Amino acid sequence: MKKVITLLLIALFPVLAMAQNSAIDKVFKKYGDRDGFTVVTISKGLLKMAADVDLDDPEASAFLNRINSIKILAAEDNNDVNIYDEVLSSLDKSDYEELMTAKSSGENVLMLAKKSGDVIEELIVLVGGKEDNALVFISGRMSMKDMAKLSKSVHIEGAGLEHLKDIK
Repeated sequence: MKKVITLLLIALFPVLAMAQNSAIDKVFKKYGDRDGFTVVTISKGLLKMAADVDLDDPEASAFLNRINSIKILAAEDNNDVNIYDEVLSSLDKSDYEELMTAKSSGENVLMLAKKSGDVIEELIVLVGGKEDNALVFISGRMSMKDMAKLSKSVHIEGAGLEHLKDIK
């Protein structure tokens, strides 16, 4: 009986893992191929190559090896879409800790982290408003210190990553 349960759990694990990010995946699928949207996906393989190249900074290399992927969706024209509200309406926020919110002149930035102890397994950055409309999804096993370093190394306008430096 234990073998059957173990096999069942192993078989269902990929389905359960995919279901955890279904709200995020739906938004990427919905807007990923549309005109007026920019999608950037950085895979584990590319992150590993970057870690191998950056031999001068072993700490940065170790950090890059802890990230599984980075996905960014940014709307170029905000008239017909509100990624911020769309994600929040379908995301199970009880799984996430709110790290930061910022509101200014009709612009909203929200950072949510799914944590296991002190380790961040998923980071969601949502930006919505008149000027910017973006979603950033980072998965891996990161610390808050890692997030601060990421904010210094990634400069994508309108993606909200510059706010990571504000988190302690």
